[in-house]
Amino acid sequence: MVFLLSDIAGRTGCELVGDDCEIKNVADISQATSGYLVFINHAKYLDALKTSSASAVILKPAWLKECPVAALVTDNPRLIFARAAVLLNPEHKPTAGISSLAVVADSAELHPSAKIDDNAVIRAGCKLGENVYIGAGCVLEENVIIGRNTRLYANVTLQHDCYIGENGIIHSGVVIGTDGFGFIKDGDAYLKIPQLGCVRIADNVEIGANATIDRGALLDTVIHEGVKLDDQVHVGHNVEIGRHTVVSAYTGIAGSAKIGANCLIGGGVGIRDNIEISDNVVITGRTFVSSSIKQPGVYSSSVLVDTNSNWKKNVMRFKHLDEMARRIRKLEKQPAE
Repeated sequence: MVFLLSDIAGRTGCELVGDDCEIKNVADISQATSGYLVFINHAKYLDALKTSSASAVILKPAWLKECPVAALVTDNPRLIFARAAVLLNPEHKPTAGISSLAVVADSAELHPSAKIDDNAVIRAGCKLGENVYIGAGCVLEENVIIGRNTRLYANVTLQHDCYIGENGIIHSGVVIGTDGFGFIKDGDAYLKIPQLGCVRIADNVEIGANATIDRGALLDTVIHEGVKLDDQVHVGHNVEIGRHTVVSAYTGIAGSAKIGANCLIGGGVGIRDNIEISDNVVITGRTFVSSSIKQPGVYSSSVLVDTNSNWKKNVMRFKHLDEMARRIRKLEKQPAE
């Protein structure tokens, strides 16, 4: 698909400076050729722009004087680049129809525009909206509801009674609606507690490959509008994640934690059960959140990498921190000489 640069400027909300031209697609600045659009988000790439063969660039107003090609000018080049990439690469819409190799229950309600690929299984009571795509090998257990324009890639499993909203993207290997990790000690063994809730996912949510979301024990697990979960994120039972919160890969969220809206959670974060995190909180990678966070801000708990020899010395000192604190308090109480 080819667009005029002026058309891209109008549709993405920025200013065109220089000659109009045809744009075939976006590209990395190091590999772009004629007909491609690139972007610069940092001044260190200005030298690369001077040798690039790209037809146009997206950049900030301050860098225009060093720009040798037509430019889309904006204070946020990365955002405009993303909008242009979406415009130039529209989502492929599969042709409607049900594969002869799919298994669909007679009582399932499928919109005529839905696409069901090979070996998908759709159980009784399921309802699929307009333009829903179900990839190969997906399993939808009883009474699953999926809103319009939502896409499930290959080998997604939605267990019974789950609800998925509109315009969602669920990548391969995701499992939604498994039993929450609920057990209670019963003598020397553990008694499994029935998990009677479900999972409710709102509109415009994207879930990365191999993520897992557990169903609630009594109440539902709830993912609100616009949430983005990276690959291999685990969401425990009864968790609630607020609107437009983003969670990076390998993060684990334990049961009944409540996370606010517009939060940014880094990779490998651990969030303990039954705590609350305020709106507009940033948690950096590898942080362990052991108590509630009640105020917006940036929070961290990681220990920075060090040489092995220094690390071992500091580990030994960690064991004496309490003793050292008591000695310091004792010294502070002594009268000054």
